[in-house]
Amino acid sequence: MRVRTMSAVAFACLAASAPPAVAGDHGEILFTSDGAGSPDIWTMSPKGRDAVNLTAGSPAADGRASWRPDGRKIVFVSDRATPGNPTPPGAEGPDSEIFVMNADGSHPTQLTFNAYDDDGVTWAPDGRSLIVQRDLDPVRGRNDADLFAVRADGRHDRNLTNSPGIDEVRPDFSPDGDRVVFASDRDGDFELNTMKPDGSRVRQLTANTTTEDEPSWSPDGRTIAFTSDRDPVDDSGFAYDIYTMRADGGRQTRLTVGGLDDFAPSWSPDGRTILFGTFRNATVGGGEFHAEIYSMRADGTKPTRLTQNLAFDGFPDWRP
Repeated sequence: MRVRTMSAVAFACLAASAPPAVAGDHGEILFTSDGAGSPDIWTMSPKGRDAVNLTAGSPAADGRASWRPDGRKIVFVSDRATPGNPTPPGAEGPDSEIFVMNADGSHPTQLTFNAYDDDGVTWAPDGRSLIVQRDLDPVRGRNDADLFAVRADGRHDRNLTNSPGIDEVRPDFSPDGDRVVFASDRDGDFELNTMKPDGSRVRQLTANTTTEDEPSWSPDGRTIAFTSDRDPVDDSGFAYDIYTMRADGGRQTRLTVGGLDDFAPSWSPDGRTILFGTFRNATVGGGEFHAEIYSMRADGTKPTRLTQNLAFDGFPDWRP
């Protein structure tokens, strides 16, 4: 089973040419790109123009970024070295921690300080707290990730899940803040579940022998977009597509048939458009880590390419 995590994909991307760096505007799309050499956090316009590297001064792997609901702050994952995130004895480098910065990339501030990898984060709708994925078994090659609630200032973290497997990288809140959708392999393969923000009342939404992950709740709270490899188109090993379902798990619908991985869907604020990353153009770059960002209508029609370079571009998030 192949799981796309920050460390397995975005942190291991191949370096290539960078998108142009000029001024952005409101409605920016956040995304991760290694176009400048190492994974950085970029913004671009909804039409894929005016790309700006927000973490250009960081030699570390920065990514998995998302806007605070008011659009003024950005939370992200980074393995950058800081006084509070030194390289442990015998390790190759610092672990991954959660950081926050202003919308223009200024004043990056470390929020979490621990001996574990924090490899995914999402804001609560009120902007006062976060849910973080944390690897509680910091042994290379093993993963026992659970979800934690963390106050927006990084304090008072509280364990929400305690399964023996992986509770996934990028959970998402319902717009009303009443539920959290997340992927978990607690039953042997990755399925989508919901729970209350305090970790109670877990409900499984999908049930099959394939992988469902990377859920994203629509702005009206009625629909969840997600990634699944349930309908492979060939034997290449790249068979993930974007699907939607009702918030109760019903009416599961395939939106893309890419042939190569489509991943990490994200809704526009008006719910009419879904952004996603894709490897469907990978042969252009000559390697599997050449990914681009596309948009499409919420029904899967009119796919439109937004980025076009030989870098890895993925994990988009539209500014509220």
